[in-house]
Amino acid sequence: MVFSSLIRTFAAQIMTIKTLSILIPTYNDLCIILVDNLRQQAETAGIDYEIIVADDGSPHPEQNQAIGKFPHCTYIMKEKNEGSAATRNFLARQSRYEWLLFLDSDVSIAHINYISKYLSCEYKADVINGGIDIGGCYPDYLRWRYEKKAEPAHRASSRQTRPYRQFRSTNFMIRKKTMLQIPFDERFKNSGYEDVLFGKALEQAHVQVVHIDNPVTMTSFEDNRQFMEKTERNLRTLHHFRHELEGYSGIINWSKRPLPAFLLRTTFRLLDNVLRKNLCGRHPHLLLYNFYRMGYYLNIRT
Repeated sequence: MVFSSLIRTFAAQIMTIKTLSILIPTYNDLCIILVDNLRQQAETAGIDYEIIVADDGSPHPEQNQAIGKFPHCTYIMKEKNEGSAATRNFLARQSRYEWLLFLDSDVSIAHINYISKYLSCEYKADVINGGIDIGGCYPDYLRWRYEKKAEPAHRASSRQTRPYRQFRSTNFMIRKKTMLQIPFDERFKNSGYEDVLFGKALEQAHVQVVHIDNPVTMTSFEDNRQFMEKTERNLRTLHHFRHELEGYSGIINWSKRPLPAFLLRTTFRLLDNVLRKNLCGRHPHLLLYNFYRMGYYLNIRT
């Protein structure tokens, strides 16, 4: 009897998903190959599915128009750029099925069982975060160096230690009703930290988040100058939402230490141009990048 009870308990934890909405917000990324890969995996899994790609008002939305010709696929071109947070909420409202799988448009699928692993996830949760891998070898790219250094933290065992603070919107599955009840904050007009605040909202609502190793692969990396511009934009966003994100950002936490913050702020003003020259060049140094981020944040004026 005890054994039978254990079997029933275990079976109750296994989710068998029969329908799936795969949702991809995009801006200026060519993602036809990604969609075709996902479509083929969904077909192999034998489920009812849909794939919806929404272009967020990019300059060249026509590059992905072929997506709309695939079976069960829809391509939507939004006239106005509203940001990834609003586009994710828009996609959730457009979706048909109970479970939503969100992916960024600049990733690739390296595993042939990517979809099936989500469908048979052995955890009962409303949000399942699959994680990322870092592809290729691009040591001249600061973004690649930064992500590669952080790769051990991308493992599920590491992310699960702080499930809400480690939430990342690159690759996750969520119940539609949960997404509609707890949407992304549309005040975030640019990408950057909207997923951190979303993780906080999930924690405050006591929504269970489970992290698993079912990664997508990052293979696209901005050049160093573009990445630095993106970093600075993200830091301005972090500063703007610093009160809401307090406790969810190491940069904010560190900035609360008066003496170290004063010394770093002052030093940054003297070395700003030298640091940026290195970080935008061919041999960027990660230590300098982390110093630059703190210094730039501390010098943002309210």
